[in-house]
Amino acid sequence: MPPYLGCHLQLGAKKSDRHSPQLNSKQAIQQPIEAKVEPARSKYPLGIEPTAEQLALGEDSIYSSCREVPSRVSGIFLIKISDDARPMNLLCDAHANDVGWIVVQNRFNGSESFYRKWSDYEAGFGSLDGEFWLGLERISQLVNNGRRWEIMFLLTNWGGLIQYSRFTKFQFGNADDGYMLKQATSYSGNAGDSISRHAGMKFTTYDRDNDAAPYNCAKKHRGGWWYHQQCVTSNLNGVYGNTFSDQSNSWMTMKPNGWGLKASKIMIREML
Repeated sequence: MPPYLGCHLQLGAKKSDRHSPQLNSKQAIQQPIEAKVEPARSKYPLGIEPTAEQLALGEDSIYSSCREVPSRVSGIFLIKISDDARPMNLLCDAHANDVGWIVVQNRFNGSESFYRKWSDYEAGFGSLDGEFWLGLERISQLVNNGRRWEIMFLLTNWGGLIQYSRFTKFQFGNADDGYMLKQATSYSGNAGDSISRHAGMKFTTYDRDNDAAPYNCAKKHRGGWWYHQQCVTSNLNGVYGNTFSDQSNSWMTMKPNGWGLKASKIMIREML
């Protein structure tokens, strides 16, 4: 199925009233979009904070995880991951390799700049109904809850080829260790493994150099990522556009072409 591009779901509806969202196609962008530095528009992606109307509906409007939402339904749902956690809206994906995935990165039209400073990547940016990055702090809170998690990368190139890479052993750090990608192993899929070489790396942005290279890989490759000593085997937060460049949003093991991807989606899910 194509990457999730939008949602017409009414937020805060009761569980029995929710319907499957309609997927909308986006017009292909034929030229690369110039990388630029932009400030975050909100502390977290727009739409993540629950509205007063949603909270007024009570517990019947809140799910404990994306796995709990109605089968085969994708959309934005109010999730409370633990009894003491504050509810938050999350984009749940049920169209890609089974149900229950939480989308932490979504790119499909180049409308959002991903060449961002550290504080933006830590807090999150964009909008849940468009392109967004959920935020390093938020991702860390999700996956460091005592459960086991997996991660999947859903990729589309400009030829329309859709492939995925799934890793059922996934561990992620916190602010103390620079949000290190601790583990991404036990691969399955058809896009190849372009992430395990980044394991053990801290996250790097143009204003915080945590990578293993002698220079700032985020500046060189115009993104934010877990860059290793040679910088990239993947660079999904790089420059968006239909172009072959070492700054492109890329997944090098995707064949025949994983450079300058048309769409990417990074998703996580707790293991049963």
